[in-house]
Amino acid sequence: MKVGKDTVTSLDVGRFRLDGGAMFGVIPKILWSRTNSADELNRIDMAMRCLLIEGDGRRILVDTGARGQFVRGDGEAL
Repeated sequence: MKVGKDTVTSLDVGRFRLDGGAMFGVIPKILWSRTNSADELNRIDMAMRCLLIEGDGRRILVDTGARGQFVRGDGEAL
């Protein structure tokens, strides 16, 4: 996508799972589960993305800042 003279690219850098009820709040599960199926622990798949901004001979990476906080101690992604 172009923003002014710069090009902005979304980079998919990982997946993680969070509780669907917490993510959608007061929206009933019957509605959000149509597009976001939950596992047996009611977790839905989420994407982590960074933005790559390129222009004027520069590259800027805008990171999600999540580090490893969505990984259990045994290395399995949450």
